[in-house]
Amino acid sequence: MKHKLIIALLGFLASAGAQAQELNARVEVNTQQLEGTNKDVFSTLQSDLGEYINSHKWTDAVFNNEERIECTFILTIDNVSGNSMSGSLQISASRTVYNSSYATPIFNFKDNNFTFNYAQYDKLEFNDNAYESNLMSVMAFYCYVVLGIDFDTFSRFGGQKYFEKAETVAALARSSEDEGWQAYKSDNNRYALISNYMDSNLRGLREMFYDYHRLGLDMMSQNVENGKSQILSVLPSLQTMNSAKPFSVALQNFAECKLNELVDMFRNSSASDKQKVYDILSAVLPTQTNKMKDLTSN
Repeated sequence: MKHKLIIALLGFLASAGAQAQELNARVEVNTQQLEGTNKDVFSTLQSDLGEYINSHKWTDAVFNNEERIECTFILTIDNVSGNSMSGSLQISASRTVYNSSYATPIFNFKDNNFTFNYAQYDKLEFNDNAYESNLMSVMAFYCYVVLGIDFDTFSRFGGQKYFEKAETVAALARSSEDEGWQAYKSDNNRYALISNYMDSNLRGLREMFYDYHRLGLDMMSQNVENGKSQILSVLPSLQTMNSAKPFSVALQNFAECKLNELVDMFRNSSASDKQKVYDILSAVLPTQTNKMKDLTSN
């Protein structure tokens, strides 16, 4: 009996150990543009941010370690005055395609208006119900956006609650004077980004997250051509949405994330399919046609 109890306990612990938090984030604090500044504070900031993001429970879902969402936060600090810091934040995330080792990009965004206060060894905390720190509100905002997109790729509108959480973070921060949260001040700030994801006119973009990934990429392990056909069938909605809401930040983000992937996917397809993909991508990303030349060659 004692042996059975020990075996059962070990099995429980192994099962518990297999569970993990949702994000597997790499955090980098870049201070190359700073001179004559104590860099220890930034090492602490980098370590503590990574620890918080990776250990915080962002959802009520259960993730296994191999299911964690791979993401990167690169914080570039270009100005420091006392405890006040400013710079930019580059956020990227990817999602592994079913039955493969291929990671497809799902989000890549640069936030150019990031200001915050931080002193070495400050305790990093985030409150879902109050705006207390611009540093942690910005980090939480993008964690929820990444979660929203990732969950949308596995079930239709599955990320709704996480987009709503990101919207709440933005709403609470809007009363502050910190850059990036204000309505209509920029077409490329946090307010614009979450407004796009919650906009009924761009509902098709979130449907595309599912159709492109779950019904397209994930199916390629069974039949490559069927997966490509599915992706090709949903791409025209990008052009339709772009006509309805030209150059929206969320739409641009998706197209830019998928540009290289789509070129690689269709470079050896028929001339008509390549032309169709080129026409759609060039309409949404007219300044990046130089990256699409493989779609125009015979």
